[in-house]
Parts: sequence; structure tokens; C-alpha cells
Amino acid sequence: MSKRLSLLSLNIGNPSLERAKKQCRWLEKRPEDIFVLTETKQSQGCEYLKEFFLQYGYDLFSMNTAVEYYINAPVSKTGDLGVMVISKYPIRSSYNIFSDDSIYFSRQTESVIAFPGKELDIVGLYVPSRDRSEAKIQRKKAYIDAIEKYMEELGNNHRIIMGDFNILDRNHIPHYPNFFEWEYGFYDKLINLGFLDAFRYCHPNQQDYSWVGRTNNGYRYDYCFVSSALKKNILSCEYIHETREIRITDHSAIAMELLC
Repeated sequence: MSKRLSLLSLNIGNPSLERAKKQCRWLEKRPEDIFVLTETKQSQGCEYLKEFFLQYGYDLFSMNTAVEYYINAPVSKTGDLGVMVISKYPIRSSYNIFSDDSIYFSRQTESVIAFPGKELDIVGLYVPSRDRSEAKIQRKKAYIDAIEKYMEELGNNHRIIMGDFNILDRNHIPHYPNFFEWEYGFYDKLINLGFLDAFRYCHPNQQDYSWVGRTNNGYRYDYCFVSSALKKNILSCEYIHETREIRITDHSAIAMELLC
């Protein structure tokens, strides 16, 4: 029998302890089975969030384990920002293409989720942002080059890619002239490898944004891609703007539901 699987990705902005507590309260009320959180770090706020879900359902008296979470949160030796995967289903294994002393180590992880009747690969990405400095441009480009090569070798069978990509697709409205060809090319590469932009699949003509700048310009930075084998399983994919509206982070979440 097919079963519904729901996933949510959110940039949590390396929160302070107080903001992390608010994020935990919001996340624990969500119905999704898997959270992919980006802009994490080995900080007090992120450690609180991780421990909150690791200990979820336990108390000193009942040891109630009706809900149990599994966590994959790579931490690089360089202290860079990254991604955290929190799952209600067991994480059988995880894989990272970067060495733990790389500045990119915590920005990519692949978690093999033991979903009833099958295994699903969840790839979490937090693509570096950049400014106009050459160092930041090359940092972002080198990361994208490595991820593209990884995806070419990996294939797209039963795989979901979620996170903050810090890029736009070519048809984004409005068009911003400050993005490079290789940034647009990263989106194109995933499409050419057989992955599907789940939001665009569900909403072919809708413009929506996951981050809004100080000048009130919108950007669709956060994505959910699924392999072609899962295309027919997509039930919905939406941006959730409540996270920005209640100011627990400056990004909207993206949530997807599949029938697997």
C-alpha cells in the first residue's frame, strides 16, 4: 500500500538560542516527516535545535518514545555553515563528498532514509552565497562545480534534493542582471540530469519567492528537486511564508508531499 511522505526545507539562519527555541516550537507542530534545515552551524542555537529533536518524546518519568527523530548534521572542522537533516524515519547511512576539513563539508550531505518498502536518498544542500568579491565568487563556483560532478556520477534514481541553492532559474520574474551564467547553469544542469523542480511542476506559471530583500525584491532561492522516477508521486509542493511573517527566520519554507 502506498504511503504519504512529506518533507520541508527551511533556512534557519544560524539562530540565536532564543530564536532556535521559537523555531523548535514551530517545527514540532508541522506535519512533515523530514526536515532539511540550512544555514546551520556548531552554535548554541543549532545545538539546542538538534538536542531538542534527539530527545523528543522522552521525559524522566514515562520515557515515551512514540515519536522519535533521527538526525544527520555534518560539522566541518572549519566551522563553516551547513545543513541538518531531521527525520521521523531511520537514517540508514549518510554520505558527504567533501572531506571534513573542507570549507564545504557541512554544506552537503546525503541521507539514506528507511521509508517503509523502499529506501530514499535525501540530498541536503546549502550553496554558498556571494558578493562581488573574487574570493566569494570562486568559493561559490567551486562548490557548484563539485556538486554538478557529483550529481553526474550519482544518477537520479529515487533521489530528492532540497535546500537553499542561492541561485535562480532563467525564467525568474523579476530578472536580476547580477547572476552569472554558471549560476543559471546549475539549475539547468539538474533539469538536464533528469531532476524535476517540484514547485514549478505543480505551479507552471506561478511566481513565488522564498527570500525578500530590503528593497522588497523577491528571490526563489529554496528548492525541492525530485528524480524523474518520482515525478508521478508528487502530490503537492508549496512555499510556506509563515516563517518570514512571524520572523523566526528571513526565509520561507518549501514543503512537498509524495505518495510512495
